[in-house]
Parts: sequence; C-alpha cells; structure tokens
Amino acid sequence: MKKVRMALLVTLVLMVFAFPAPGAEERTLNLSTLAPLTTIDPHATSNIQDIIFHRQIFEPLFFQNEATGKYEPRVAESYSISDDNLTYTFNIRKGIKFHNGEALKADDVVFSLNRALKSSKVRSYLASVAEVKALDDYTVTIRLGQPNAAFLNSQNMIMILSRKEVEEQGDEFGTKLTLAGTGPFYLTSLQHDVEWTCAAFADYYRGAAAIKKLHYVPITEASAGLIAFESGELDWYIAPIANWDALTNNPKYRTELVTANHISYVAVNYEHPPLNDDNIRLAIAYAIDKDAMNIACYDGNAVNADFMAPPENTGAPTKGVVYNYDPEKAREYVKKSAFPNGTKIGIINCSAGGYFEKMAQVLQSNLADIGLICDINRLDSATNLEMARNQKYDLLCTGLSPYGDYESLRMYSYTKMKGAYMVKYEGEKFDYKTMDDLWDAGIATTDLGERETIYSRLSDWIAGTATLLPIFHKVQPYAWTPNLVVPVNYPNYPQVYEWSWAKK
Repeated sequence: MKKVRMALLVTLVLMVFAFPAPGAEERTLNLSTLAPLTTIDPHATSNIQDIIFHRQIFEPLFFQNEATGKYEPRVAESYSISDDNLTYTFNIRKGIKFHNGEALKADDVVFSLNRALKSSKVRSYLASVAEVKALDDYTVTIRLGQPNAAFLNSQNMIMILSRKEVEEQGDEFGTKLTLAGTGPFYLTSLQHDVEWTCAAFADYYRGAAAIKKLHYVPITEASAGLIAFESGELDWYIAPIANWDALTNNPKYRTELVTANHISYVAVNYEHPPLNDDNIRLAIAYAIDKDAMNIACYDGNAVNADFMAPPENTGAPTKGVVYNYDPEKAREYVKKSAFPNGTKIGIINCSAGGYFEKMAQVLQSNLADIGLICDINRLDSATNLEMARNQKYDLLCTGLSPYGDYESLRMYSYTKMKGAYMVKYEGEKFDYKTMDDLWDAGIATTDLGERETIYSRLSDWIAGTATLLPIFHKVQPYAWTPNLVVPVNYPNYPQVYEWSWAKK
C-alpha cells in the first residue's frame, strides 16, 4: 500500500510540473496587426505589419536594439571584421534549435543569406555582399564587394531559416504553418486574413518566454480595434490618436506615446502624364500642408519631416532641399506648367481605414486649392503595396521604416532594386546614374562625415525630382492592460519575449 501511495504521489508531482495549474503564465496574450499577413516568408516582404510579427518567430545573426542602437547577439554569438573591412566572420551560436527540432548549422545561415540575395523585397539589405561561405559547422564568412559601413545595421533585417524546412515546403513556404525559425515563439495555427496563433518555444536558447501563448487578429479599422481593446479582446494595442486623451486619462489602461523610426510620405509617379511635367510636381510639393496632415492623422503629435529619414538615423541629412507649404508658390508653378488653368492629375492610392487615408484626404483638398483635381482609391494594404512597387499609381500616400541608417532607404530608389522601389528613376527623365553612384559611395566609406556629405547630395538629388515628398515621422500610441508588464515599448517592433503577466 505504501508503494502505491508513493507512486501516486510521484505521479501527482509530475503532473503539477508537466501541467501547471491555470494562472497568469498560461493566459493567452491577444494582439492585433493593422493588416492581414501577406506571407510568413521573411525574405518575401518589406511590409512593416508582416515584420512586426516575423520578429517574434525568426531571428537574424545580430539584432539591433531599436531603443539603444546596440547590436545584440542572436544566431551568431560574435563577429570580427577584416582589416580591409571586406570580410565579416560570424561565429554561430552552438545549441540553437529551429522550431522543427533541428540544430542550426552554418549551412542554414549560408542558405538563408543566399536566398535573401535573390529576393527583390530584401536583397537591398545585402547590396554589397559578394560571397557567403561556411568555414565549418559554426563559422560563416561574408565577403563584400566593397566596404559597407551599414552592413551590420542591414543584416539585422535578414532572418535565418531552416534550410530543411524551406526546401521541404518548396513553393508553399510562406503560405502555411512553418517551423523554420529560431525565435522565442513558433506558429501553431495560421489563417492569414483571419487570425494566427503562437506558442512559446520551450527549447529557445535564451530561455522560454514568460508568456506562453499569443493570438493575433488583423484589424484594419481604427474604430474596430479600439472597440476590441476596450472590450478586453486585446491586451496591447496601437491605439487611434483621436482617442489618446481618453485612453491616457482612464486608470484602466497603461499608455505611452513613442516616436517611431518611420517616415510617412507622398510618392509621385512622374511616368504618368500630367505628372511628367516638372512644374506640376513642384506645384504638388509646395501645395502639401504638413501641419494639416499631422493634425488630421495624429492630432499634431507627429513630427513634421523635412527629409526622408529621421535625424537619429546614421548619415541622415539635416539640411538641403526642403519643400514647405506655400500655396502661392504652388499656384505659380501651375501657371508655368502646360496646364496653367489647372487639370485632372489622376488618382491618389492609399491603404484604407488608417491614417494614410486621412493623408490622402488632406492631399486631395490641398491640390484642389491650386486647381489640381484628383480622386482617392482606397485599397487593402497588400494590394496597395503591390501596385506601388509596380508603379501602378499616380499619387501615393504611404510610409516606410528605416532601420537606423540612411542606407536603408536604398531599396526605395536605387535602380537595381526593381520590385522594391516605389519610383522608377531609370530612364531618360533623370540622371539616375548619379543617384546610383551616390548610393554606392555612401556605403563605401566608414568616415561618418563623408557619409553625411554624400547622403546630403543624394537627398537633394531625390528632392529635386519632386517624386518622394516627406510629410512626418509618426508616433506610436501604445495602450495596454495593467496586468501586462511591458518593460520597453520600441519605436516599431515590439519584443513580446520581454513581456510578462503581472503577478497578483
């Protein structure tokens, strides 16, 4: 009888450890994105809503902390750089497992980087890479064709994948459940347009996450998201700025306003008449009331932008060609154009339901004031981006998130980045080779003063075309429930691994 009782006691103890009693640690964290997932493949997208989620399940060699700017080891535990700044040697962390249980090896790193080099969506991050090679199972060298002062910064955007998982799924990779990551969470269910769930990865090399379950839903309408948050369906939310004061003054919530590393801008497709008229584009540039857009979109809490990168980004210009609101000058340029009495200039494309739609409405009104008439085409986010990257638009209200260095803007204009850029500069209209040369020169020197000088010239060149017009750097109005502990709210990409449920 004693043996039976002892066996029963052991069984009960094991059950307690194997199946913890329901409590805070087992509670599901409910989150939302502002758009459905376009893909699970991190090499097939530059959409920030995709990346926000991908950051929870995939990892790069080294992670750049948005709050501190420092590089933190992830897949690689250390690196060294050759004297000529052309070869980076990464020492791969031993003991890392993919979510499929396979050990990560150097071959997976080589496969991932070479795969990313073939992707139009992310290859700009590896623009200088000439060769990737495994020296052994835990050492990888990356040889550059020219020195790249932004390389450590840019590799942060390339996720390392399981070669086995990707090759087994083939063309379906990115469309279905995958265990190809090494991050703190792994996918457990997936419906791109409806919902997806994750669980904490027990074998994560930094230790299992405190929060064990994640549930995501895409909510494109600000009002619907607010209702979901206030009703308790969401635990953490990027709130509508129009409701910010009410949320901040409500003791039921925790709130923080964080300036994002982001630029909201207007793109002008000069290939579509009458936008090929230089004077029409200059008229548009001076007609835009940034203050009105800021108020309409963020109640004036955003930071008006003179340039395409926030000043905190390495190499970002702080002086040069700037367009400020001047309706009289805008009308003068209309009079100088081939359409002195004004004209229809096409359609403004924007993602529906968010602040880009409000930007488009203000832009439409600004242009009507100077005799330029246009309609608004409200699209789902994925369709809008796909059309933009194929230059199937007249005017476009959109945004991008630099990753800490001016070099990150390369993909939006460099002529070899077809499939990623929004404006196609290659052709007879502009001296695009000068622009390309400046991009190449900017990363070829490690001297920060030289880089800033080069990028200032580059910024002026792009501004002179009046095709990419910076509007503001948005803010992130974060709101969450008091039973959730969020040590740091990052400018763009939340790190759910750092979060936990508050102890009762």
